[in-house]
Amino acid sequence: MTTQTPIEPERTYSAGTIPRSEGLLGLSWPGMVAAGIVVVAAMITHLVAGFPVSAIMFVAGALVAGPLVIRVNGRSGYERCILLTRWIRGRRRRETLYRGGAFSAVPGGACQLPGLLTSTRLYEGRDVAGWPFGMIHAPRLHEYTIILACWPQGAEAIDQPVVDRWVAAWGGFLADIGGQPDIAAIVPVLDTVPETGNRLLGEVETLTIPDAPPVARDVLRALGTGLPAQHVRLEARLAITLRATTPGRRRDPAEQTLEVARRLTGIVAALEEAGVRARPMTAAEVVAFVRRSFDPSSQPDLEAAVADPAGHGLEWADAGPIEHDERRDHYRHMGAVSVTWEMDAAPQGVVTERVLARLLEPNAELPRKRVAVVYRPHSAAEATKIADNDFRDALVATQNQRGGITSAASVIRVAATEQARIEQARGHGVSRYGLLVTVTSPADADLPRIEALTKDLAVQCRLRIRRSYRYQAAAFAASLGVGVLLPEHANVPKFLEG
Repeated sequence: MTTQTPIEPERTYSAGTIPRSEGLLGLSWPGMVAAGIVVVAAMITHLVAGFPVSAIMFVAGALVAGPLVIRVNGRSGYERCILLTRWIRGRRRRETLYRGGAFSAVPGGACQLPGLLTSTRLYEGRDVAGWPFGMIHAPRLHEYTIILACWPQGAEAIDQPVVDRWVAAWGGFLADIGGQPDIAAIVPVLDTVPETGNRLLGEVETLTIPDAPPVARDVLRALGTGLPAQHVRLEARLAITLRATTPGRRRDPAEQTLEVARRLTGIVAALEEAGVRARPMTAAEVVAFVRRSFDPSSQPDLEAAVADPAGHGLEWADAGPIEHDERRDHYRHMGAVSVTWEMDAAPQGVVTERVLARLLEPNAELPRKRVAVVYRPHSAAEATKIADNDFRDALVATQNQRGGITSAASVIRVAATEQARIEQARGHGVSRYGLLVTVTSPADADLPRIEALTKDLAVQCRLRIRRSYRYQAAAFAASLGVGVLLPEHANVPKFLEG
């Protein structure tokens, strides 16, 4: 008699739920309140002044409250109107154009970082292990960002129980690190860039002994220049943004540098548990990848400078582009064009840990592609309140449905929010998350084809994305993982978001 080993079912996960407060007929609370005020005002006007005046009052109120009730692509009418108005005003004032260089009227350097990165500063410190690290300071928000170079283990030839343990360790990392009150965001960035061969050639030259036999030197050099054409490499990094909570750290970056240095070792060890080797990036490395992102033509020179003891010699004030032009649906900079998309809806239903694999892996048709997943964790106190309120709102939404029959979607939402509430009580964290996809191509690239390829990859990942219209430059900076968090720069009042 032979026995068969039972096959363990594949572990699946949930993409989470979006907390929302629903009133009558599925309206948001601001929309329901606005609609209620319009109806009550129209009724009172009808009793006092009669039908014609009340009808005019109702139509005028509907025009005011309608943009709160009607939402397009997740945004209320007021949001879209404010974005459009400010975009038109910015184009008329030529605020979307940037011209740097030695003879530019813009102070601060020939290649100063534009837009939301203009006021940032870069400092360097050393952690308790003696490793140097770069730290980006945003003075206006009192936020500091450290960036770690990462080498994910990958899932090739790895047993599923090990992968499950890594996923659990990553969830524990987000809960432990993100649960600290001064953590503003955790942003993993997967960046694919064309391989120039300069890094491999520099490594070969470093390993070659000067008095080695000519044949051995020729063989090593042939190996160093033998990369296949259209080779694309994957670079991973992790940005952690901390918010300075004490007056001393807000005024003095050196105080925050000591705090970061104390905590870096624990962060690296926690990532090791999740199957990710990591080390802090130096200030020179941070400048290099930011400059390469704004100016793709500088990549070969920056890679060749790695072997030079003097380094590339660039400062933070030289990391930006010399010129850029922000258009409605794309961003032109230094002979390149970039398009950024944002997550419109998370993958529906249950997913596996490989749900984003097709979007993250290198693609020869999209050699310069950057995917940033933005986690904005809540503190423990906020998480408890959010989980309880979301569960309560889900129950209220099922009771507000007409016809006496509860929809299946409402039942699923109640079950999901209840599970989230239980898991939060057991120590799991609660995080808001989003995703940004940036594709950079030559200036004469076929943008419709790039959009079709990118959206096809998103569909394969069961992900719905939309183009970042009228804020391409800000979305480009946010996807770099250098401390730019778009929600913190929003200038639309909360009550107008519906």
